[in-house]
Amino acid sequence: MKIDGSYTMNGPREQVYETLSDPQALRGCLPGCERFEEIGEGRWETTLKAGVAGIRGEFTGTVTLADQKPPESYTLSVEGNFKGGFVKGVGNISLEENGDKTTVKYSGDGQVSGPLASVGQRLMTPGVKMVANQFFRCLEGKVGSQAPASAERGA
Repeated sequence: MKIDGSYTMNGPREQVYETLSDPQALRGCLPGCERFEEIGEGRWETTLKAGVAGIRGEFTGTVTLADQKPPESYTLSVEGNFKGGFVKGVGNISLEENGDKTTVKYSGDGQVSGPLASVGQRLMTPGVKMVANQFFRCLEGKVGSQAPASAERGA
């Protein structure tokens, strides 16, 4: 399943990038996130409760930010399991400055198995886009209000 889109946020690119890569902001904005624990540099173990098209369940897995090029881009990968299936995906996030706003562009490819696969791309794609917009709206509310991750670590 391929997915792409964009979301324009109020705020300078550097601030938006900091927020998009801040674990506290990610934890607070991932819909259904119940656990988001760091297990390595740029890598978190997570538990999410989510559903698409009437299929609900608990997802456990890892989220990784790689190839980070602040404040321009990074690669996001997700891998995990849920009852009767798995999900695996890789996406590219890039940020373009537009005056006092920043456009976040995302594109990725994912695979699902089990009950979610039976829903099909026809229903999955709109569901994923809806969750992505919800996620970015939440993050936009945190731009500028989050303490930079590097400051929290004492760097």
